[in-house]
Amino acid sequence: MLILNRIQEKSKTIPAQIALTDGMRHVAYGELEPKIAEIAQRLKDVECLRLAIAGDNSIEWILYDLAALSLNIPVVPLPPFFIQSQRDAVLQSAGVTHIALGQSLIPTGLTADDVVLPSGTDKVTYTSGSTGAPKGVCLPQDGLEKVATSIASMLGPTHIGKHLCVLPLAVLLENIAGVYTALMTGATIYVPPLATIGFSDPFRPDFSLLLETMIMHNVTSIILVPELLRGLMMAMHQTGKTPKTLTFAAVGGARVDPEVLALAQAAGLPVYEGYGLSECGSVVSLNTPGHAKRGSTGKILPHMQISIENGEIIVENACFLGYLGDALPQTHRFLTGDLGTIDNDGFITLQGRRKNLIITGYGRNISPEWVESTLLAQPGIRQAIVFGDGAESIGALIVPMKPDADVASAISHANKKLPPYAQVKNIREIPALTIENGFLTGNGRIKRENVLKHFLKE
Repeated sequence: MLILNRIQEKSKTIPAQIALTDGMRHVAYGELEPKIAEIAQRLKDVECLRLAIAGDNSIEWILYDLAALSLNIPVVPLPPFFIQSQRDAVLQSAGVTHIALGQSLIPTGLTADDVVLPSGTDKVTYTSGSTGAPKGVCLPQDGLEKVATSIASMLGPTHIGKHLCVLPLAVLLENIAGVYTALMTGATIYVPPLATIGFSDPFRPDFSLLLETMIMHNVTSIILVPELLRGLMMAMHQTGKTPKTLTFAAVGGARVDPEVLALAQAAGLPVYEGYGLSECGSVVSLNTPGHAKRGSTGKILPHMQISIENGEIIVENACFLGYLGDALPQTHRFLTGDLGTIDNDGFITLQGRRKNLIITGYGRNISPEWVESTLLAQPGIRQAIVFGDGAESIGALIVPMKPDADVASAISHANKKLPPYAQVKNIREIPALTIENGFLTGNGRIKRENVLKHFLKE
């Protein structure tokens, strides 16, 4: 495995360089191999066949990931923002035999025998779940390492001196573009508990604390989703402080308004937008210092082969082996569902999505039908259509069942059945949608685009 080989090289060339730190403990590159071997032995002793890694960001999270990799044990990162029913679905669908939680290794009582992974699967990553039961994306380690290697070659080591993990490590973008890339370049990874950097409540972050952390620890690189970028900019405006050591802030996970990026850069944040998908190993294209175009999502990574067909972005030989439990064979071509263009310099510009998914400002994928069906289960709601692409939270246009219906109470009851990232925070009552007013098709289906354009227009 390339990343393990790189760690071995760094243990000889820069043994005293800090590889991992949580602010209290430090692991140098010269100490990484024996620590990985120690955890690998624990995995052997319990006969772990498939490992889920749960819990907060920590040094142990990364060590378990690398130890499982050294034994060819498939890893299933377990997002901390999943609710219990989603976690249970992940464990069962992936056939997880053990869960790594901090320094503990917990047996699940499940067997891996009944769950067949596509050949070559080393990691099964679950997105935030566009429906109640998230689907696993099966990925090979060599494909993930190609992504990390490409990013490292585009950035160079000077921009990855000390990387702060802000996103949960279970998010593929942080796991690969953050941790793997940093390890391959000999950088230091600062991986404190998320609460200590302002994320006690991930949906109401303390951005002033995040900013103070970046300044105090001389952070040079960070990965943000759009909502975190906006919050960090607000904290800078309120405090008048700037993270002067920061040289590279990647922003991805959802669409970013070019004006927001321009304002951030003017405020002293070296922000660069990228584009990616879990099926492609997290990153497809990236703007970098000296190689950036406003309005684009960056230059295609060197190892990627991209084409455009009927306006849709197609990835050739994507880092994708198939979806867990999907009987359909996976071809070498992945249809992203995203519309875009590629210019002569290899920069991608996105123009929208074919897929009917909402991606919030926190990078969470949400199927509108999932949330709408939960809302419509409430007796006080007659019709509902949700929105929130690129926004901080989900909103909904609501048609009450009757004029005096308690819509607020209905929303509250529905939200209890949804994970925090999919809960409806903003509501607006609207008149009934009918065939006569042009908002329903002949068979009663809501004309989503027409409704949103009409009721959300400026």
